[in-house]
Amino acid sequence: MELKVGDRITWKSAAGQLAGIIYNISLSNNAKHEITAWIDISLGKRGVRLCGNHGNLVMMQVEKI
Repeated sequence: MELKVGDRITWKSAAGQLAGIIYNISLSNNAKHEITAWIDISLGKRGVRLCGNHGNLVMMQVEKI
């Protein structure tokens, strides 16, 4: 799945089904010094950051809406 800034997405988490708008995508090293994509999502006044690797996105059932 191709995600880009401005996309509206939904995903499942411990807090339930959430939805937000991607406002930033960045690349940085993880603890293993591997390049990892991070997706910043606006939830109104709050924001969250999701790890953008394929396995994590599938597990959280991320979908564009």
